[in-house]
Amino acid sequence: MTPLDRVIDFLKAKGFRDAQQPFGIGSAIFKFDAVLTADKTLNLVILQDTTVGSIERLRRELLAFGRSLDVLGSRRTLTLVLVGQRIDANVAEGLSQVCRLLTVSATADDTQLRDSLAVLLPLELPAATDLQGDWSSEVRKRLPANITRVAATYLGAAEQGEAGVRHELRRRIDRALSDGLL
Repeated sequence: MTPLDRVIDFLKAKGFRDAQQPFGIGSAIFKFDAVLTADKTLNLVILQDTTVGSIERLRRELLAFGRSLDVLGSRRTLTLVLVGQRIDANVAEGLSQVCRLLTVSATADDTQLRDSLAVLLPLELPAATDLQGDWSSEVRKRLPANITRVAATYLGAAEQGEAGVRHELRRRIDRALSDGLL
């Protein structure tokens, strides 16, 4: 399995599906290594292997494709995923002006692959059963010891809502100003 195939399989497992190719917009025909889309988002993901083909040809074709989508008034978010070798920084800058640019190393492991493509993936929230206990005790456990006293005061005020936090902040500001004036 090629690195490009791994990326395609990974995205398909996360809800993406193949888009029909080649794209015909007006008299122009556009063909890429792979194009994926998702039912629940407006992402249009173009995948390209950087180890074969010309990056300059890809740049020209992507610019024309992006302009064509603009002329049509498309609301889709265009994302280019480059799989394989790194490309020149100037070329990457030019591509990123047309679309969101993501890169995946040919040697990426599963964690690196997920991290590289995270912006395309749905947010995974913990199950409600994982959120046991009250939120304030969870926050207190995670606070560094040197700020616990001040933070605990604000956490107590937060349990009373926005008005409680405003009151605590006003009280602290008044105390700081009165201490400074004496």
